[in-house]
Amino acid sequence: MKIYRDAFSGLNRDIWLITIVMFVNRLGTLILPFITLYTTQEIGWTKPQAGVAVACFGAGSLAGSYLGGWLTDKIGYYKVFLFSLIGGGIAYFVLQYFTSYITLSIGLFVASTVADLLRPALYTGIRFFTDEHTQTRAVSLLRMAFNLGFVIGPAIGGAIIALTSYKWIFIIDGITCWGAAAMTFFVIKDYSHKQFENKEDEMDIIKDVKNPYKDKPYMLFLFYSLLMLIGFFQILFTVPLYLEEIANYGTEAIGLFFGINGALVFLLEMPLVQYVDKRNVIMKAMIYGSLMIGVGFLILIMQSPMLLILGLFLILTGVGEIINFPFISTTALKRATDHNSGKMMALTSIMFSISLIIAPPLGTTILEHYGYTALWVTMAGLCFISAMGLQSIKHEFD
Repeated sequence: MKIYRDAFSGLNRDIWLITIVMFVNRLGTLILPFITLYTTQEIGWTKPQAGVAVACFGAGSLAGSYLGGWLTDKIGYYKVFLFSLIGGGIAYFVLQYFTSYITLSIGLFVASTVADLLRPALYTGIRFFTDEHTQTRAVSLLRMAFNLGFVIGPAIGGAIIALTSYKWIFIIDGITCWGAAAMTFFVIKDYSHKQFENKEDEMDIIKDVKNPYKDKPYMLFLFYSLLMLIGFFQILFTVPLYLEEIANYGTEAIGLFFGINGALVFLLEMPLVQYVDKRNVIMKAMIYGSLMIGVGFLILIMQSPMLLILGLFLILTGVGEIINFPFISTTALKRATDHNSGKMMALTSIMFSISLIIAPPLGTTILEHYGYTALWVTMAGLCFISAMGLQSIKHEFD
């Protein structure tokens, strides 16, 4: 219990409030785990078509991350945060009415663009709620909220689909966005004015601020992280198809699968991050994390006994996620300043978004033409290359 007390101690009230807001928002994470099933089962698209449509979601995430970083540096994180939640709720609600290949693809792009304005704004806001000693744990606490929502949301979504129809996942996603926006307006303090203090000295300061795009070690860090993410995000796009076609699971069981993954991350992330952060072995941990995710995909090649295979997959990919994802964000936070934090966090978010563009069509195309074995070997290979790449630049970050 002591490791949990240490992990949560020292975090201020604002971090806890924004964590609650993000939990409410994440409760509505019903669309992404089921979008490939929705488009192939409900609408009747081919798997490559579904992959391209989901890639539009990733493209919107890319656009939203870039625009969100720019807007955050211009008007402040708080306004961007509110606009993203309100606009994202509207966009997700409207998606239920789009069923053609063109309209749904465009709709996914727009919804993701608006929703992902939030990412750079959120992580920029964290800079004003924390200090260098609590940033990593604050990011991990937020991820705990995300994953607790991901425990409950997909399980609810699978049950709702089984009992009613797919349209309700769009409705609920919209409602939770609006609920999070209302909570933000009434309980979260706006510290964005701190971004624009000492405005008269800003131009001189900006000249000395390092351009994140010219930070070669960090760009390599993001590239190697991208390879891992392309593999990992198959859990959202092709693993549900595997669970349906190979494991013969229905939507309720698939929702439960994602719930177990989220529960694992929820229970283990804070103490593991605390352990890694205190010992200053971040890059070493991330290398092991990429290796674990790769081994997890290789295990899926064996299809019996199915419960054991899926259990090992969940453990390996869950622990790999825990010791990779928080430190991608905190590495950016540690290298950022008040004057380039929006751009820095946008660049990190862009890397995540690119992975969401590449992962769906790559995964579904390999699956359609070569099958699951080739898919898992390819994704494992990307994770192993990621681990080797991180090892090659480890000295730049230690």
